[in-house]
Amino acid sequence: MSAHAPLIEHRHYPDRVLSDRHDFQQLLLGRGGMVELEVGGRGLRVGPGVLAPVPSGETHHYLAPGANDILVLDLPVAWCQALGVEGIFENERARGYRAPASLVEAAPAPGAGVEALARWLSRLQHALDEGRGRPLPAPRLRLLELLPRLRGELAHPWRVKEMAALCHLSEAVFARQFRELLGVPPAVWLRRERLALARQLLVARTRSGSAMALSEVALVCGFHDAAHFSRVFREAHDVSPGAWRRQAATATHNRSESYKT
Repeated sequence: MSAHAPLIEHRHYPDRVLSDRHDFQQLLLGRGGMVELEVGGRGLRVGPGVLAPVPSGETHHYLAPGANDILVLDLPVAWCQALGVEGIFENERARGYRAPASLVEAAPAPGAGVEALARWLSRLQHALDEGRGRPLPAPRLRLLELLPRLRGELAHPWRVKEMAALCHLSEAVFARQFRELLGVPPAVWLRRERLALARQLLVARTRSGSAMALSEVALVCGFHDAAHFSRVFREAHDVSPGAWRRQAATATHNRSESYKT
């Protein structure tokens, strides 16, 4: 972004925790899907119609557990000050808010002129000053904390009760919110993550150059044993882990040979 020119664009955030810090003001508007942010230690969830300010110089973390579409405004600090809209990014507003629907619908699209952007930001500042922006409560189910922990401990025999306790929620509330946010129940999400790790390990090599035994892959990924692993893997991929490994090795070999020619 130019030091003196605002930037408006649609962005799609990834399904992994990333951190950033920049010297310009940033405003996120959810259009589709959801992105979870942590700004100044406060968690907020950017879904459709939610505005999330990220003040200049504030380290923030983000993660999007699925497809998403976020309208992002990158705004130079001096430009915001000259326009008189720096109040949008005051610390107490960094937890996000739901602005009036009329403002959300009128949000500037990529390619909009600076004048149109300035008018919209002035309207937004006025609405917030009048208390027409509804602040959002911090989510109790913090995906930025929960998902990395689950992915880092897939060998652990996770149960819904234990995951719910980490979020200080009842099992029923946790299970409902988890499914609403990620589109699948916790058990289905865990199985998908365990299978993704298993596919990585099946093609990986140890320091000695050998492949991991299927029984070891099974335990590292949180399956009860090799038989359980094979059954779940076959249900998902219509082939056994061993056959999948051989097919992957053949495909890798064929790609290597094609590069040589």
